[in-house]
Amino acid sequence: MFHTQVMFLIDFMKNRKRRFELKVVAFFLLLFTVGLTGCGGISDGEYTASVSLTGGSGKAYIESPCKVTVSNKKAEADIIWSSSNYDYMIVDGNTYYPVNTEGNSEFIIPIEIDKDMEIQADTTAMSQPHLIDYKLRFELIDTKNQTDSDTENVDEGGESAEKTDADYSENLKNPPVAGNLQYLSTDENKYAECFVIHRYEDGYAIISVDDGNNYLVVPEGMTVPSGLGEDIIVLSKPLDRIYLAASGVMCQFDTLGETVKIILSGIEKDKWYVDSAREAMESGSMEYGGKYSAPDYEKMVMEDINLAVENTMILHTPKVLDKLKELGIPVFIDRCSYEKEPLGRLEWLKIYGLLTDKESEAEEAFKVQTDLVNNSDNSDAGDKTVVVFSINSNHMVSTKKRSDYFSKMIEMAGARYLGPDMEDDEKATSQVTVSVESFYQYASDADIIIYNSTIEETPESLESLMSTDITFKDFKAFKTGSVYYTDKSLYQFANKTGTIIDNLGDIISGEKDDTEFFHKLR
Repeated sequence: MFHTQVMFLIDFMKNRKRRFELKVVAFFLLLFTVGLTGCGGISDGEYTASVSLTGGSGKAYIESPCKVTVSNKKAEADIIWSSSNYDYMIVDGNTYYPVNTEGNSEFIIPIEIDKDMEIQADTTAMSQPHLIDYKLRFELIDTKNQTDSDTENVDEGGESAEKTDADYSENLKNPPVAGNLQYLSTDENKYAECFVIHRYEDGYAIISVDDGNNYLVVPEGMTVPSGLGEDIIVLSKPLDRIYLAASGVMCQFDTLGETVKIILSGIEKDKWYVDSAREAMESGSMEYGGKYSAPDYEKMVMEDINLAVENTMILHTPKVLDKLKELGIPVFIDRCSYEKEPLGRLEWLKIYGLLTDKESEAEEAFKVQTDLVNNSDNSDAGDKTVVVFSINSNHMVSTKKRSDYFSKMIEMAGARYLGPDMEDDEKATSQVTVSVESFYQYASDADIIIYNSTIEETPESLESLMSTDITFKDFKAFKTGSVYYTDKSLYQFANKTGTIIDNLGDIISGEKDDTEFFHKLR
């Protein structure tokens, strides 16, 4: 086996460019020393996770999201049941008791991430105690914005709560660069606060991101300056063989007509709503390269990948980052989901214009979308109120806080967003779960309600939605027929932020019942 691998390596060394040779060498060294495990660990710290519970009568649930603490690579979850009647749990053969004496039963239990766990819980709610079999599943979600239906689509977190706005602003300053690069200027953003682009002579540029990463973009045919600091990540053009794990970024390449540069996708074909991505995977010009936490390193090497575009979920799997570095594949971490304003997210299009040599096209596309917002007339919206929600399998309502970017788009479209009555914490997830009763208290008088189909499957009809809970029939929006649902593709089109806000304006004003991204539930 070893002899065969060595002969394979020699054959590649004879026929590939030097850059590719180095990647193959690194790949096989990695193979021989640590093996291709395909899965990185999760670094120590506190996270937020969604919780799904199945089994039993189907009436019980566990509050979601919950807090997960990782220490020495072992994870524990702090979970709260829907009643106070659970007196112990059995997890992996060990018995755990509640950590509280009042309120609903709360437990701290060891868990595994992204894996179905068979557990038992004893309830005293019946005439005699019953030990019931359940299945639990925990999936890490964003600690700031959750907008999508799967982990590869969610906006991601993992930031240190101790960082301040001043810390992030400091990270955006023009970094010192060794060599003969002559600084020219820094681009002025209109909305984005999480990145800036610094310009240098001969077409060099540095993308500074508020997480402290600095990316030196080297024009094709130009040399990398010597003596660069370790904090400078070099992106040498052409960047034309890309592994894209940040699914929300595909639309930016699509806008620029550069989907062809994505060779490997971090999600599979049936999860794409961007036509050019789906068509590329059908034709074979783009292939599935493994999800962000378990990329196909062998395929990356064979395809000579020269850039990996990730979202910040990658920070939960530092071993993957280390392996990509060993293979000589630079990683760009997209942080557009951390922008406070929706149009700030859109402005990240300028970065991908720089990376693909389509800056003028990016500027034009950005202007088209911002003009849709800036030139819109919201006078017909009046003082209408809107809520966004979905019903999960535990019969709980998933909704958005007022700090969420979707909530802000609703207000930019001329309406007032109604969120749950809680303090908005910018460091916490903006996707929250509340009971139907709590939802009713603040949402029943909303003029318009929008069902979030990117989180849960859309009910077939108004009657079907009302059948989930009888209280819905008393909602004002149900009585007036002002119930809408989002298109499932919504989260993959940050490049159409202006269009989405314009669509919202149309349904809020009553001008249209069906738009590109919103449809009336009948």
